[in-house]
Amino acid sequence: MQSGRSRLGRRLALGGCLFGLAAGQIGCGGGASVGSAEAGTGDAGAAVSRASMVEPMTAAFVQPDERPLVAWPACVPSGQGTDYAVGPGQALASLDQVPWERLAPGDTVRVFYSATPYHGKFLLAAHGTAAKPVRVCGVRGPNGERPVIDGQGATTRAALATAFAGAGSDIFQSRAIAMVKSLSSDAWTDRPSYLQIDGLKFVRAHPAYQFRDAAGAVKTYADFGACIWIDRGDHITIADNELTDCVMGLFSRTTDDGSGAITENLRIVGNVIRGNGLAGSESEHNTYTQGLGVVIEHNVYGPLRAGARGNAIKDRSAGLVVRYNRIEEGAHAIDMVEAEDFPLLAQARADYRTTLVYGNQIRKDGDTGTVFHYGGDHYGSTPGAQWGEPIFRKGVLQVFHNTVIVTGGSAAVFQLSTTEERAEVWNNAIVFASTVSEKSLRAGQSVQPPWVTGGIVNLGTNWLSAGWQDIDQWHTLTGQLLLTTAPLVGQRSPLVAGGWVPQAGSALVDAAVPAPAGVAAVPILWQLDAAGRTQARVTKGTAPDLGAVEQ
Repeated sequence: MQSGRSRLGRRLALGGCLFGLAAGQIGCGGGASVGSAEAGTGDAGAAVSRASMVEPMTAAFVQPDERPLVAWPACVPSGQGTDYAVGPGQALASLDQVPWERLAPGDTVRVFYSATPYHGKFLLAAHGTAAKPVRVCGVRGPNGERPVIDGQGATTRAALATAFAGAGSDIFQSRAIAMVKSLSSDAWTDRPSYLQIDGLKFVRAHPAYQFRDAAGAVKTYADFGACIWIDRGDHITIADNELTDCVMGLFSRTTDDGSGAITENLRIVGNVIRGNGLAGSESEHNTYTQGLGVVIEHNVYGPLRAGARGNAIKDRSAGLVVRYNRIEEGAHAIDMVEAEDFPLLAQARADYRTTLVYGNQIRKDGDTGTVFHYGGDHYGSTPGAQWGEPIFRKGVLQVFHNTVIVTGGSAAVFQLSTTEERAEVWNNAIVFASTVSEKSLRAGQSVQPPWVTGGIVNLGTNWLSAGWQDIDQWHTLTGQLLLTTAPLVGQRSPLVAGGWVPQAGSALVDAAVPAPAGVAAVPILWQLDAAGRTQARVTKGTAPDLGAVEQ
């Protein structure tokens, strides 16, 4: 990357839970740039200073709350607004009959199960409140089926033509099935707020498919889009959905272009997300988030589309928490890189420098990439620039109580971009399959001097497969792997065959230790069962077990 303009920016130019839902050392080795077509809606002529978006440095990272996620609330009217019932035998037959452009606080759009998928697209621009959120939810079928919203052949409500248009262009319609975005008539500073989409299955928003726009014209989906696209918003919850066969399952956007250009307090909770991406491309992912205070929890991530080279989770946020998910495959299982489109805002926040990853069950083919990538992915910059290495996350990645199973022929678990990035790693179970010949913990990446790749990995109490090493035999790497505590090592997997549960009597049992000195303790309250459902995690012995699941 030899230019300060982001890949995301170029592509764009072209083309809070609302319902009580879960939320002594031994050395071991040595898209901001958006085109005017999509710069915003509403008062596009109002100049907004990028410098004016810099917020005061927050005092410390704020840990999100741990509200329970045990059962989803029924899709029923809130009793505080209008109920729009859609489906067979209901007042509204199709999605384009819902007055999306004028939803108000407390309104509920209930989409009833239908044996025939709904072929409709919609926009959410409402301003709900904490007391009166706006909800779009699915009423399940007789066998628990989610109502299906199919992007192929989907129609768009005619009244949304003006709502979608803005800044002399109308490219939003091709981005997604469901769009969270201000109306073109809203002020620049307006953001949709307190919205929830839950209990639905979204499919087929991909360049292979077509739809009818608000004017009735047949269009093809853009090659950078998503099942659900969040252009901006505050307190947005995406819960209990299935997102598949789209360019991406979900995308959220934040830029340094003013207070109305931010996605904040985004929760992605309890969804099934799989089969997205573009074959042959590394730029589209199962989810791709940019925002402030992003929590990704209790989801099941399946592999991407066959041939797609994107990540399971790609994130460029400040205040990121990834917890209690099951994550299968991806080029990186979790890719946590620089806030390329809002560097001024991100760098002014302390929570940009602290990222939490815990309680996750991860299975990853090591031949396709590392498990955890942290720092940045655009390199070749110079000191003081607002792109590349100067705006990498730096700071601390906290990785604890995860169970990681690595397959393939060779593998590396951590890829920290520079020595200004550090990982604190404890209470994990890291299991290399017998096929893995190079069981490496660290890998480097390309960066421009004066930056040095390798990162600092502080390895506390963890379980590791025998034969583990710092780096593979073919590379040298700067940075450091520091053993703050000698790891527990075993020849065989300590997990019950085919699952995530520790074997009885294995070294994982009752082996967890407190958080390292200087790291705030975070309670481990939940885990996923074999079916990917959330259950309370209860310590059964003298201490918690290592990894993401209690025996």
